[in-house]
Amino acid sequence: LAQPGGEFRRFERRVPDPIIPFELFRTRTVLISVIAGFLGGIAMFGAISYVPLFAQGALGFTATEAGSLLTPLMLSWVTMSVVGGRLMLKLGYRSITIFGFIVLTVAFVLLALFERDTPSYYLYPNLVLVGAGLGLTMLTLLIAVQQAVERSKLGIATSLNQFSRSIGGALGVAVMGAVLTAGLASQLHAVAENDASGFTHEQASAFASNPNAIIEPSAKAALPPETLTILQRAMAGAIHPVFWVGAFMSFLA
Repeated sequence: LAQPGGEFRRFERRVPDPIIPFELFRTRTVLISVIAGFLGGIAMFGAISYVPLFAQGALGFTATEAGSLLTPLMLSWVTMSVVGGRLMLKLGYRSITIFGFIVLTVAFVLLALFERDTPSYYLYPNLVLVGAGLGLTMLTLLIAVQQAVERSKLGIATSLNQFSRSIGGALGVAVMGAVLTAGLASQLHAVAENDASGFTHEQASAFASNPNAIIEPSAKAALPPETLTILQRAMAGAIHPVFWVGAFMSFLA
């Protein structure tokens, strides 16, 4: 109980049919693919979770408009998965994966630099780049793992690749959420400290702990226009570090 990770390792090495055979990690391709998939999962779920939030909370999109932003991402992802699979036969999976993570890093940098006064239609090519980066990396990493193991371990290696991506996404969304909450509180309290419009620290604390007022239509409609503007500006400033986290993780991958 004191060392669950150590107990798990000992148990997996002792049983005849382990869930995760640790000898798989001795294969360099499997190890690197799992790590890259973990980091890529952080970026992937970060984009899917926080781009619509940015569109609704900072740019004033409706829920339908914010959800539609993911359409070019998904279409680009599917298209570049097919293209990447074809190119991999000629260039190898290493070149395709590295190029894909470069594209994904650039896409997150562009998202991090996106301001409230930037024309909103620039979001669409940004998300096409996010989808292209994910399409070139995720399928390529999966095929690389499948080619690196013997046939009897094919199912386990495939599941391990998917599992690493899911764990990365779960942890990444939590970390990005903490970054967003801290940044939103900082932005709002700075406004309360320096703004003469009557926005108070009590309001700042309330909105930072529950930012639904800038997302839910009924709550948004009940806000005074100047308060809504303050909240949208704070959300825009707070969510930029989230995208920088995604850019950093893509770069590490």
